[in-house]
Order: sequence, then C-alpha cells, then structure tokens
Amino acid sequence: MDIQHTSVSSTNGDDIYEQARAHASQFDQENYYRHERITVPHCVRTLVTPTRAAPNGADQEGILKQVPSHIARPPYARSGNVPQPPHFITINDEEQLISLRKSARLARDVLEFACNSAKEGMTTNEIDLMVHDAIVQAGAYPSPLNYAGFPKSVCSSINEVICHGIPDERPMVRGDLASFDVSCYLDGFHGDNCGSIIIGNDGPNLDFTSAAEEQLFVSGRRLTQAAQEALDAAISTCREGSCLTEIGDAISCVADAYGYASVEKYRGHGVGRDFHCPPFVKHYRNNDYLTLEEGMVFTIEPMITEARQDCYEWESDGWTVVTKDGGRAAQFEHMIAITSDGAEVLTVPTPTF
Repeated sequence: MDIQHTSVSSTNGDDIYEQARAHASQFDQENYYRHERITVPHCVRTLVTPTRAAPNGADQEGILKQVPSHIARPPYARSGNVPQPPHFITINDEEQLISLRKSARLARDVLEFACNSAKEGMTTNEIDLMVHDAIVQAGAYPSPLNYAGFPKSVCSSINEVICHGIPDERPMVRGDLASFDVSCYLDGFHGDNCGSIIIGNDGPNLDFTSAAEEQLFVSGRRLTQAAQEALDAAISTCREGSCLTEIGDAISCVADAYGYASVEKYRGHGVGRDFHCPPFVKHYRNNDYLTLEEGMVFTIEPMITEARQDCYEWESDGWTVVTKDGGRAAQFEHMIAITSDGAEVLTVPTPTF
C-alpha cells in the first residue's frame, strides 16, 4: 500500500483549510477533473446503486476461525462479552509504549499485506483468511474476532460501506474502493489501523475501458487523498498541551476544502490493554475540551464520504455501516502517542535492515 502523505505545514484551522483546498485544486487540474459537491435530499437514496443488498446472513459460516491455544487472548475472545473499559485515560510509561509499538507495527505490517494482496476477483473472505493467518503466525490474536460477537478477523468495507463491514463471498471488482481495518492483540496490547485502496489502481497511467470507469477511478483517488490528508492534518495538531478539539477541527477543514463530509457517528479511541477506551476522538468540529498529555495513546480514524455523512447499520448483521445515500467512503487510521515534543505515529511498518 503506497500511501502518499500530504504535507501539512500549519496546525491553524484556516491554514489547514487553505492547504487542503490547494491540494484539491492541484489534483483537479492534474486530472482534468471538475468536482461538484454532491447533494442528495434526506428522503432520497439514489446517488448510486448500492454495491449489493444487505445479506441475510446465510453466507456466514457461524464458526469462528481457530487461534492456537498458546496465543494470549483478550478477555472477550471466548465469550464475545466485552468488559467495560476504564473511565479514566491511561498514561502509558516507556515500558508500555514499547509493547504498544510492537502491536502497532504488527497491525501495520498486516494491513500493508492485506492492501497489497487485494486484487480484482478476490473475495474479502480470502483477505480475511490471509489476515487471520498472518496475525496468528506472528503469535498474536486478531482483535476483531468475536469482539462483541464479530465473526471475522478483519473489517472489510467496500464502496458505500463506511466501517465494520463483514468479509463475504462477493468478488471485488475493478474500481471498488476498499477499506481494511486490521487490529491485533500482541503480548497484552492491541494494535489498530486502517487504510483504503482502489482495486485495480496499479498506477497513474491506467487504460480505462470507458469515460465512466475513468471517472470512477479519478473520483475514488480524490476521495482517498482527502481521507489521508484529513488524518495527516489531525495528527499535526497533536502535541503535549494541545486540545482534543483541534483534531476534529482539522479533519472538518480538510473535508470542507475537498467538498466532502466527515462521519460523525463513529470515533477514534484510546487503545492499549483495552481495545476501545478513553479518550474518544470525534472527527468533526466539537467542544470536547481535553488537554493532551504525554503518554496518552489513541487512534485517529476519519471516515470521509463523497456525499452526506449520514449513515445506518444493516439490521441483518448488526455491524455493517453504510451511507444513507449510497455515496462512497474512505478511511485511514493511525495509532499515535503524545510525546513531549509532538506525536509519535505508532502504526508504522517494522523497520527492515
């Protein structure tokens, strides 16, 4: 997965907006693309034909994948019952940060593996099996597996699916916008990250079969660029003494500049011994005033939609979250640790020498 990080030179909201607007304009000029804000009335769901109807659950095996008994498991692994997280924010010491770096890097390595493996014609069930085996072979437990009953080892969200998509037997097709959320539990600590790719996007000089296909790829690239830039901008605001509200403001500035929206229902979260715990991080403008302190570790994971941010959950599986208007979504996620001089991104690939 070749993520192109955008340069963010300021943490001021107005400056972030202007930088993002310049990046969007540059993209539009280079790709001869004219972006028009998509508006769909609340009562109408006709932007695009949904990728597929909500499944009835018949394609789910109902049997969880096996994890060797010697691998440490989170508390919910066997029962599916998630313990209540603490009501306080954990301040991690250096020993805990060392463990968090290991779990975060493994999560990142497997995410890279999943994104690089996803090809036209493959199913997300195949990706799920690959992710499961890679995490287990590394001596870790796939964090999503049986979390509140989630039946798979990775979340796979295609096109209008925003998050929490359950892998299935639908083959991915050229032009699909696919997000994979990979998490693992290693030596008592969770690692968590997400990335979005376009299936078949093998380079800038693709041969398109039609103008419609070209539009699909170009608009998808623009949406993923915006989601990545929103994450980069949010991280740039994080440092000891900064305020949690700056994260949501930065993401909103980028989404506004590109003419997109940021999903409000789902948040980033603290992560460590617990999969989800305080602080909870909103990806839109808000009034959650909290001073960031050295040793805090949490995720930032903006979900950016090309139309409205309104969403709903499939009743058939109780997990899959989709846009109400059928517009596509892209998501990128990092775990960060607040340091004395900024923020350390923990979900980076394992160094190779």
